[in-house]
Amino acid sequence: VDGDRVKIYINGRVADPNILLTGAFKGVNVDLKKGFNRLVFEALNEGSSSPNTAQIDVYDDQGVKIYSNKWLLSAGSKASLVITKE
Repeated sequence: VDGDRVKIYINGRVADPNILLTGAFKGVNVDLKKGFNRLVFEALNEGSSSPNTAQIDVYDDQGVKIYSNKWLLSAGSKASLVITKE
């Protein structure tokens, strides 16, 4: 935990402009449209120790984990995830 911050976009719109990443998981609820949905995570900084590091876990509406991944990003870089809602 070193002060990493990210901005989250859903389908091109800002869902959260500035999230401080901590050692605990944070819930971010997003409404998905039918079909393809693109989530983008932009590293706003690299905290006090490079790079910006985070983990994402995606859960369905029943609370079942359906995806998990980690990233290492430099400031200004983006990671994206496409989710299909049927």
